[in-house]
Amino acid sequence: ALRNEGIVYRGVLYAGLMLTERGPQVLEFNGRFGDPETQVILPPLAGDLLPILLACLDGSLARVPLAWSPRHALCVVVAAQGYPGTYRKGMPITGLEAAAAVPANKRRRSMRYSVADGCFYASMVGFGETYFIPLLIAVGATTFQIGAFASAPQLFLAFAQFLGIALVERLRVRKRIIVGAVVVQTAILFWMFMSVAQGTSSPWLLVLFGIGYFSLNGVVLPAWNSLIGDLTTERNRGAYLGFRNGLSQLALFASMAAAGLILQWFDNAGAARTGFALILGLAVASRVGSTLALAGHFEAPYDPPRGAYFSFWSFLRRSGRSNFAHFVYFVSLMTFAVQMAAPFFTVYMLRDLGFSYMQFMIAQGVFIGSQFLAMHRWGAFADRFGNRAAMRICTAISPWIPLLWFLSTDYIYILAIQVLAGLAWAGWFLASNNFIFDAVTPPKRARCAAYFNFFNGIGFFLGAMFGAWLSARAPATLSTGALTVTFLSPLQFIFLVSSAMRFVVVFFFLPTVREVRPVGEPRFRDMFLVFRGVRPFGGVSFHPFTGVGRVESAALRDRIRGFAARNNHREPGAPQGAGPDPE
Repeated sequence: ALRNEGIVYRGVLYAGLMLTERGPQVLEFNGRFGDPETQVILPPLAGDLLPILLACLDGSLARVPLAWSPRHALCVVVAAQGYPGTYRKGMPITGLEAAAAVPANKRRRSMRYSVADGCFYASMVGFGETYFIPLLIAVGATTFQIGAFASAPQLFLAFAQFLGIALVERLRVRKRIIVGAVVVQTAILFWMFMSVAQGTSSPWLLVLFGIGYFSLNGVVLPAWNSLIGDLTTERNRGAYLGFRNGLSQLALFASMAAAGLILQWFDNAGAARTGFALILGLAVASRVGSTLALAGHFEAPYDPPRGAYFSFWSFLRRSGRSNFAHFVYFVSLMTFAVQMAAPFFTVYMLRDLGFSYMQFMIAQGVFIGSQFLAMHRWGAFADRFGNRAAMRICTAISPWIPLLWFLSTDYIYILAIQVLAGLAWAGWFLASNNFIFDAVTPPKRARCAAYFNFFNGIGFFLGAMFGAWLSARAPATLSTGALTVTFLSPLQFIFLVSSAMRFVVVFFFLPTVREVRPVGEPRFRDMFLVFRGVRPFGGVSFHPFTGVGRVESAALRDRIRGFAARNNHREPGAPQGAGPDPE
């Protein structure tokens, strides 16, 4: 019609149509994009809209290829009563926060599945990861090969973070990425189990298995941090994760103790390889349980705004004035200082002190048990006084721990050190991970978690490699003129260096990190009453006649419902997961 009237029209022509019994009927034509129809037309467009508009102006639109995503789009319109006829104007809109939140029933279910996943994952660690280094020692690995196993997989894990965040931002899903990566990780763990069972494993083959196994953790971490952040809120996140992690520590303790007993029994029978194969098989079964629990999580919608993206180079460029970047550098340097010694405590106990698998299991069990006792109290403390306050207490303790290993090789004394270490590291792990949820806004959480884990993985790699390099060059004695120290093992020198590095990192870098939530300032006595009122076995029963321990389902259900209910309640005007911009 326009052409017949000699009118050249270049622009948008929108037709409003209605399907009737007689076919489509025209309601109207508009020389603009339709509202709200455009909100479902443009999202499936693959590519940029601007070249299409420019081609429309210069008459070359026919030569511009258009590609459409197979995904579906839906727009829901909330209209005032009476629209499109006569209706009241200026009516307040309420309920937006509740509409955007994860449904309460799905939140409760996901939080229950998350507890189950944590327990199954902890069992996998207890049966598997805890005994990776003892397995290396059993197959004749050198100190350098043990250092390579502890460090090389962490380097790949660090770079895998970028693959993880790329998948999240491209696919706009998280649960499916997590489950897919975990399935592949389970297959690698099964392959590792088969190599040990068939007697074909060697130190370098185990290093390759470790690279594949831990790299998948790198793919999972950005998606998991982002998803669990959306399924919880800052109001009670610390308490819930403290509760979840406490039960996980219980599962870790039980599985690690069972694995130690299995290894000791088979080692006494001269069949240690069979023992290692059996516990790796149990680790595979635990990971299968974890996968099923992860599959039960709610796939919370993930659609970050365009402004949520910031590149790695932007992160580095702005890190001088970014509190989140200061936190990342502090934790990464602390990881470097810790990991130059951490992989070698197992070597020190089993090889240099001659511990049996039973003694090693008990020492590790004491460490894990003290973490279990403290985890819930650390969560409540962090919710009240902030994660930085918790990190401050823990970093006042952890630099002293390697020094304590010099004073005695008595077994009971070492168990006491493990108690102190477990209490300190429980707070550190909980607070340093929760700080990410508080410090960044939800749309940027996956990317920020990826950058955090990248730097942390680099710190892990460099620390373990430096420790392995140092072990081959450690002096037998250290003399300061007035004092001469003779080392029982070269590893003791590494412990000394690690302790010194921890003091340096805490002194120079902790002051650069500030708390991001409005919290109370802990009094001096609060720092020593963190563990007051600990009731670690609330909801847990042990039957003395059957020897069967279990978590009471009613207690567990009630506690999770309480966390979920409090997570669903927020102060008016406080958006879910709100937090300062990481940049």
